[in-house]
Amino acid sequence: MSDHHHSSFCPPQPIAGKPQSGRFESIAFWLMLLYFAAKMCFFALRIRERVFPDEASWFGMVEVFSRSLFLPVDSPESYPFGLITHIPSLYFFLMGKVVVCNILPVSDLIFLRLVNVAISLVTVAFAWRLSRVMMLAPAVCCLFMIMVTNTVMFSFVSAAVSYDSLSTLLAVLSLYYLVLFFQRRLVVHALWGCFFTLIGTLTKIVLLPYGLGLLLAVVFTERRRLLEFVKVVPSLVVSLRGREAVLAGLCFCALAANLALYGGNYIRFGSVMPGMNQVLPVEACLQNRLFVRDYVVREYQSGKLTLLDAQRLALQIRDPGDRASAWNRLAEVVNNKQNGPSPRMGRGRYAMEWVEVVVSRTYSVAAHLSLFKYESDFYPYYAIFLLSAILWLFRGRALLVPGLEAVIIVAIFYSFFLMQGVNYTIYRVSGAMGLALTGRYMFPVLVPLYLLTAQGLIAKTPRWWQVLLGLAVATLFVFGEFPWFLRNAGPEWYF
Repeated sequence: MSDHHHSSFCPPQPIAGKPQSGRFESIAFWLMLLYFAAKMCFFALRIRERVFPDEASWFGMVEVFSRSLFLPVDSPESYPFGLITHIPSLYFFLMGKVVVCNILPVSDLIFLRLVNVAISLVTVAFAWRLSRVMMLAPAVCCLFMIMVTNTVMFSFVSAAVSYDSLSTLLAVLSLYYLVLFFQRRLVVHALWGCFFTLIGTLTKIVLLPYGLGLLLAVVFTERRRLLEFVKVVPSLVVSLRGREAVLAGLCFCALAANLALYGGNYIRFGSVMPGMNQVLPVEACLQNRLFVRDYVVREYQSGKLTLLDAQRLALQIRDPGDRASAWNRLAEVVNNKQNGPSPRMGRGRYAMEWVEVVVSRTYSVAAHLSLFKYESDFYPYYAIFLLSAILWLFRGRALLVPGLEAVIIVAIFYSFFLMQGVNYTIYRVSGAMGLALTGRYMFPVLVPLYLLTAQGLIAKTPRWWQVLLGLAVATLFVFGEFPWFLRNAGPEWYF
């Protein structure tokens, strides 16, 4: 495409140019990446089966996909793992094709864990590239990378068979190319951003609101040029050639797949993600642990099951965490029937509780075995984020760099949507504060949030402040992660 077409797409702004990494920053990055890789390999090779969150289900689904040439259908073989149709299944499809290529002297489970390690390394590499392309100060980039590579739940899940690894990578790639487009105004970057966003939503449903956040960032950033953009799109589409035409075709295919999946679900089931019992008979659904966990509570609450029958069903749940969750929720329903339902929190109070739960489940290990820090151990994390927010409040304009507005919009919109649009709705219905609430759901915006935190803490500050605060934050994140895990994890965690 000619330069004329590039400039007519959106008039260029002053750009920072290509990222330049000094020798020290490059060495620091590679050291952090190697340390991150070593930790993930330790987790992948040493953590025993049925410890990583939902890994048994995801690995089972990958095995089902590996035995099918294209997309499998729901069958007795797949019932224990949940639906394998009517879901975003790109991760399972890809891993199903990858696992048959296992020629290493390790089990398929370990092989897939190592594949996920590789995916997460690419995520971290593009997170670093994002910070450099935005031309953030070297100290900010290094502090940002220390935070990303030393978040215990992120490191832990990155070594598991989990679609979180791929969805987080696609979220980072989408944001990276969006920022690159804002800076350089090349159509190819916009197309790459669209493509990664669209295949992200085919990987995990939480990337739907993330994609909407990206769209809002585009609308806000280009608000003065939206009319011009609409006018030039038809001519741009017609003039696409070569790589750009191929990318546009891939975007169209990914969009069609999204419409077929989510639009088809909505037309057929009235929801973009149907429940398992909307697709399969209840008898089949009862083979799935998560369905049984919710089913016993829902059916007892509606009076369709006696307490004894509900307890018997709950006892059939193999996973101890899910079994305990079902029992606790049954006890709460019994208490509500006897004493009346407990009052629900308002949105403001819920937001405070939500932050506490998310922080505790991000900087501890919340899995089928859990390892939580003491409440006081989280205070330094709160202090860091609060200090960064205060500094942003007073120095916001001075801290902005090209592309950072988009990062802010995506991070705030996704976090608010997840908190108030998803989790609060679940809480209002169930009364259970921690239900479907984990630190993993924040992984799509982990990179944006850490970028903003690091920029707020030490950007455009005296050298002594950068050194002191940087060392304090680095000490907290490094020693509060892998060394903390090694000190506290017992033999039940390991093969």
